[in-house]
Amino acid sequence: MWLRALILSFCRWCNNSFFGHGIRNSVWLFPFVEIFHLLGLAVLGGTILVLNLRLLGISFRGERTADLAKDVRPWTLGSLLVMLVSGFLLFSTEAVKMYGNWAFRWKMIFLLSAILFTFTIYRKVVTSDESRIAPVWRVAVALVSLVLWTGVGLGGRAIGYVTTSASSVSASAP
Repeated sequence: MWLRALILSFCRWCNNSFFGHGIRNSVWLFPFVEIFHLLGLAVLGGTILVLNLRLLGISFRGERTADLAKDVRPWTLGSLLVMLVSGFLLFSTEAVKMYGNWAFRWKMIFLLSAILFTFTIYRKVVTSDESRIAPVWRVAVALVSLVLWTGVGLGGRAIGYVTTSASSVSASAP
């Protein structure tokens, strides 16, 4: 119960922050930030897809996975940083509404899971010598990665279709 109260308090702070007010009250800032968010999504999706296609053995067969991972790493990290910063800015415009939005919650669960998976198990597999990882594990890791990142994207897309009024969240708050 205390965690929910803490999260709602954080959402209220975000809503009332300089960022929340500034972006919400501007005609151009929200679309501008959203463009960067979507560009980050495109680049991140591309780098994740390239590595997963390699792990699945579908494409880039002439390239070692570790070399490919090294080549796309700056793009992956940069686009993830752009998405996290722009995502926070977008969130701050309607943070209290997002608190009660189940699609947003699922997106955050998938995002946290995808980031943890990507920087632990996935990184270990893509940077290891290919002969040391069984093909079945490489395929399994690629499929899990695709499911997690697809979940992030679908959750993000669903946010716009799930309506939650900020007043209903405030009324039901602990």
